[in-house]
Amino acid sequence: MQRRAFLAGLAALPFLAAPLSAQVNAAPIEAYLRSLRSARGRFRQRNANGSVQTGTFHLLKPGRIRFEYDQPEGAMVIADGTMVGVFDPKSNRNPTRYPLSRTPLHLLLRNELSLREPGLVLGATEDGNGIHITVTDPRRPEEGRMRMTFSRDPVALREWVVTPANGRSTAVSILEMQTGVEVARTLFNIELEAQRYRW
Repeated sequence: MQRRAFLAGLAALPFLAAPLSAQVNAAPIEAYLRSLRSARGRFRQRNANGSVQTGTFHLLKPGRIRFEYDQPEGAMVIADGTMVGVFDPKSNRNPTRYPLSRTPLHLLLRNELSLREPGLVLGATEDGNGIHITVTDPRRPEEGRMRMTFSRDPVALREWVVTPANGRSTAVSILEMQTGVEVARTLFNIELEAQRYRW
């Protein structure tokens, strides 16, 4: 069941300047993101080359997410809080690893994400598809940006689009999600999973 509870006593945020539409009230969005501690569900991913993949994800803050793809079988992307491991079952090499901080996705996985942080929010708009907030890491703006889309009532994360430094965007749409669930930390152990890919 989707959690609706917002953090008690959260002060109202100022409106964010929206470049294309009326101003967007960010307070419910920030409260929702702070309340999102763990989740699992199904996703659809649209890649920069036009291909589409589906699969299952698990999320555990801070810094942990696991994508298991339906096809090809065994394909995964795991963030363990510090690093990201990309698993390609067609390769007999170890998974490719790179720092989680090098992707804007780490912003979503923060324990605390304040939309009032200077330089974080690049823009906010609202249309028939929901509320869209684009963020970047103020310390590493050259690493790219992420646009998050939320439904209104109840507020819930529906999609994120990560655009890294190379400009090749990847969009992840949430097909279903349960929040506040028990998620085993072993799911995010890159080295443990890597043992299965070593011949």
